[in-house]
Order: sequence, then C-alpha cells, then structure tokens
Amino acid sequence: MSEIKIVHNKNGAAHQLPDTIIVHSMGEYVLQDDRKTYLHAPDFLDKSGLSAHALVSPDGTIYRCRNDDEGAYHARGFNSNSLGIEVLVKGRHDYDSFMSAIRKQYVSEIQYQAVLEQCLEWVHSFDISRIVRHSDVSPGRKYDPGSGFPWARLLNDIQRGK
Repeated sequence: MSEIKIVHNKNGAAHQLPDTIIVHSMGEYVLQDDRKTYLHAPDFLDKSGLSAHALVSPDGTIYRCRNDDEGAYHARGFNSNSLGIEVLVKGRHDYDSFMSAIRKQYVSEIQYQAVLEQCLEWVHSFDISRIVRHSDVSPGRKYDPGSGFPWARLLNDIQRGK
C-alpha cells in the first residue's frame, strides 16, 4: 500500500458522481514565472487555481488534494464528473523539459503501482469504466501523460483488477 499524504487544495467546484478517471502528468517541481523558483506540484496547482484529486510522486507517495466527492479543476469540460490523477515527472521542469521528459519512459515501478492502486480504488468505489488521458479530452492542446507513460499496460492491469 502506498503512503498517502493529505494536502487539501481549495480549488474546485460542485461534483457529480464520477464516471471518468483522467490521467495527467506534470513536473514534480515546476518553474515559476520568475524563472528562478520551483514549486512542488501540489503547491503549484494550489497557487495556479488548479487542482487534482491525487498526485503520485516518483517514490510512490500519493498526495490526496481533493476529496472524491469534490470537483477539481484538472480538465476543462470534465471537472464535475471526473477524478483527476497527476503522475509527477521526477525533478525540476520548465515547459520544454517537461515536454521532452514525457516522451521518454519516466514512470518508476513503485510510482506505476501507486497509480494503478489509486485508479483501481476509484474503479471499484464508483464503478468507473471510462479511463482516459488528458490528451484524449483536450487533443491538440494537452499532450500528457505522454508517450513515455505505459498507457496500454495501465488499461490492461485495471481491466484485470476489476
């Protein structure tokens, strides 16, 4: 079982019963506008007015930022009926380094298992069958979780875990 840390994020709206899981990725630490400071992903989302239900660090720690019955600002047009999970890309990133990183294999095995664990919990709790990537719901605008994420493996493992 993965370590879970609660870092409640205030950004969100009304939420319906979730019927979708959206898988995202973002830098573990994100470069700020001052081009000098990096914020840890949960702090970056909070400061930016965004949120997700869970963030999974490279060491497998799951940061729970919103309760499952709360909306989260993670995917335009899908915030009221979905649960968002962010897979954190190890290290410090600006946009270019992040885009480069998600094209290569970036997910550790312990991180993958934590993502799978969280997704299976949601699948069982809410009878969810629709699991998509951020790039699927915002094509041409969003590219995460990227080709470096083991997408087919995740879908197969979730299907087996149902």
